[in-house]
Amino acid sequence: MSAGSICLALGISLCLTLAVEAVFAAAAKKPPRDILLTLLVNVVTNPVVNAVHMFLTIGFGLPSVPVTAVLEVLAVLTEALFFRLCAVGVRRPLLFSLCANALSFGTGLVFNAIF
Repeated sequence: MSAGSICLALGISLCLTLAVEAVFAAAAKKPPRDILLTLLVNVVTNPVVNAVHMFLTIGFGLPSVPVTAVLEVLAVLTEALFFRLCAVGVRRPLLFSLCANALSFGTGLVFNAIF
């Protein structure tokens, strides 16, 4: 995999995640500050999760499913912590994070199946 294709994959993943999770937060009637927080936490977690996933699966040949599961759990927990500490309109940060991540992960699966 070339550096250009890795950057493209990371960029598409981040853009798709930002779009899906911002729409989710807006649909959940979160205040603008929390929608912005949703975007910011994903700008931090998404590239890290995807880069570490590529590093472990491509670089070390580890199986994708368990690596994905562990990294997604860590992302959900990290984002939930940010929501707990910083959000003003998220009453159940773990549930909000889990739902947002499940939606964007599922969207990514569909996107990968189509393209």
